Amino acid sequence: MTDHIGNTKDATRRDVLLGIGSALGATIAADSVPALAQMAQGHREVRPGTPPLHGVRVIERSATLSGRLAGLLLADQGAEVFVERGTGPTPGGLDDAFFDRGKSAVPPGATADSSSADIVIVDGTEPVTRAPHQALIRIVAALPGDEAYGDLPADCSEDLINAISGFFTNMSVSGPILNRPVIYTPVPLPSVYCGVNAVVAAVAALVDRQRTGLGREILASRLAGGLSAIGALSMTSKGLPKHLEPIVIGGLPPGLTPEQFRTFVADALRDPERQMWLERRFAPFSTPYHARDDQWYLPMAAPNRRLSRRFLEAMGIWDRALATGAVFVDPYDPANMEDARRNLGDSLSLGFTYTSKLADMLEVAFRARTAAEWERYLDARGAAGTIIMTWQQWQRDADAREAAVFAEIPGMEGVQIGRAVWTRSGQPYEPLSAGRKADALPPRAAASPPVTGRPNGRLPLEGYTVVDMTNVLAGPSCTRMLVELGAAVTRLDVMDPQHAPTIHVMWSGENSVGKRSIILDRRIPDGLRIIHQITGRSDIVVANMMDDQMARLGIDAASLAQRNPRCIGLQITATRGERHGPRHHDKGYDPSIQGTTGVMMRYGGPETPTFHGIASAVDYLCGYLGAYAGVLALYAREQRRDGRGDWAETSLCNAATLIQLLFQRAGSEPPASARGQLATGMTPGARVYQLSDGWIFVQAPRDITSDLGGRKQAEALAWCAQQKMAAVPVQTCKQLADRHRAKPTVTVKFEKREKDGWSTECFAPSWFAFDGRPEERPPAASRIGADAGRVLADLGYSPADIERLIAIGAVGRTEWAKV
Repeated sequence: MTDHIGNTKDATRRDVLLGIGSALGATIAADSVPALAQMAQGHREVRPGTPPLHGVRVIERSATLSGRLAGLLLADQGAEVFVERGTGPTPGGLDDAFFDRGKSAVPPGATADSSSADIVIVDGTEPVTRAPHQALIRIVAALPGDEAYGDLPADCSEDLINAISGFFTNMSVSGPILNRPVIYTPVPLPSVYCGVNAVVAAVAALVDRQRTGLGREILASRLAGGLSAIGALSMTSKGLPKHLEPIVIGGLPPGLTPEQFRTFVADALRDPERQMWLERRFAPFSTPYHARDDQWYLPMAAPNRRLSRRFLEAMGIWDRALATGAVFVDPYDPANMEDARRNLGDSLSLGFTYTSKLADMLEVAFRARTAAEWERYLDARGAAGTIIMTWQQWQRDADAREAAVFAEIPGMEGVQIGRAVWTRSGQPYEPLSAGRKADALPPRAAASPPVTGRPNGRLPLEGYTVVDMTNVLAGPSCTRMLVELGAAVTRLDVMDPQHAPTIHVMWSGENSVGKRSIILDRRIPDGLRIIHQITGRSDIVVANMMDDQMARLGIDAASLAQRNPRCIGLQITATRGERHGPRHHDKGYDPSIQGTTGVMMRYGGPETPTFHGIASAVDYLCGYLGAYAGVLALYAREQRRDGRGDWAETSLCNAATLIQLLFQRAGSEPPASARGQLATGMTPGARVYQLSDGWIFVQAPRDITSDLGGRKQAEALAWCAQQKMAAVPVQTCKQLADRHRAKPTVTVKFEKREKDGWSTECFAPSWFAFDGRPEERPPAASRIGADAGRVLADLGYSPADIERLIAIGAVGRTEWAKV
């Protein structure tokens, strides 16, 4: 790998992420305040503490993980969900007790007449007569008519989807360095994302139904669900100023000979401790260290410059770090470009010489305390990090149970994953409950909403406005999904960004599509006044800040309720659950939460705990869960018709817990062949196979290595087809994008957008399609701050006012330009 400043004209996000070992998710926390009083209005009764979907009826006729998860997420929010169950096991091989919790099981055939439902969930193209008021969710593998992947059945193996979309190739940060380009994962990310995306779209459709009386048909694709989680790794970017361009890492680290580096790799392959030694020398601020008690502790400072300094000061090596010749300067100032490779203010750009020296210091320093002592010590000093736990330790964690990340449910064995999102108007929620039996589908007294004569818009959230006050990834991904649902989103950027330009600027090419952008200095009264004006006329304000910061900015629940009583506050937090717990105010990021919740131990193993992808396992899911929380609160507000807003939340630890839903029952852990950095598959036959020109995944009844022999990929796939074995190529996300750049399919569209000289390529949002038609990629992301004039003009500011605000520093110029 070569460590240098990225001056390439066409850098992909995969290039940016490889080897840096850290991509931050969302930080944070917020205080709870008393629930707002609610009035009983509309066509169903609404009372204080009523869950958002009280009175909504769902008929679930799905055997897929995605469909059953969608039903569970709806049931957790108060919907009455009916499933057909006989005396035997249900299809799909899933944990029926978990997936049927909170639902009512009726005899086979009892849901044949689904006309009483608000939402119907089915698999594939099953014939369904949809009433005008209904939202129909179809769970599919690829969208119907897909030219390349349309032959995949709705319930095809998760492994096939993972292989196609890049989850066996793009999830390992160190794999390419260690000659492990393909690593099997048993985590069902595409299906989990698909289930979450399906309910986001369905509840958004219910929001629009309040205006029109009309429902929609929704296609939710498992393959596209995978792309919604990982597709940005293939994003390309061209046209940013040089000092804001992404860093491309590849080739040989400077100062090392090829022979030296080959020795490092060989040692790492032979000795797990040497693997961790090598990984720390690429990412010293975000790779695990052994503490005095030999427990793993994961610092999480990169790439936030404020946290980097706090971390090094707390570790007692700040002065020594500077003594190596490193500096600490603002990477957003082009005058500092020459210092980029030695700048502690942007740890992603540090050269191998500096990262190696920092790793040497930190390895010694971490041996001074136990992991628990480091956690308390660093937390008290405002640094972020975590003790790395196994999944079983996380399930038993008293703090997680107190916060209701896990719940003990009467009638269900063991501890269960808790509610993933929550709204203040729904508090106190009824306790989660086991599934129950019913003799028949009961009649429904509530009338269908009247058809108003107003047609549905193309997208369900058209006409709603959102303020985005988030950073990094989970929060911006949440608001990006709200854009994809039709909302108008304005992004309020800060005057002094703390995250590296790679994270804050380049990534916005994917997560800020369709948004307007303005830079405001929150420390100047005029800048704060503009924030209050914008949030004062919005439907939803999204933030991922600490509680005291929200209060200072006047966007806490009490302030919003006073300034904009209809406003919904939506908070993306780090370690919260539905209830207040000891970790309520902890900082956290996608990678650190992977350490807390057992994901790193699952994917890397106890000797080499490793990230399961950077920003792809947890961040995006947390963002989409945030979108779900937001549309739930919006639906509840529109249903109440009382002019009162709400507060909605989810957290990174809830997302990281949800992706492990298949492993929560005793005995459900995958076999040794499916764990760790040498994983190949669930069985000796159903696994990844290496060929002379690539890899394939085959669902074979036995090991077919000898049968594949010297075949090349195309020949091997043809042979598997003759043998009636499902098989697909194992490819990277970038290979998938390249394959469909010129030949897009209805599911996989890699599209280019350009605005003001900045061009990016990303996948179009085919993860949900309304009424059979997926959307194109939204308009290109604005250069940061480029929409200030339009935003301020909409607030009534004159050109002279705007010039004054820029002159006094309340409003920033595009990309923080000095002139």
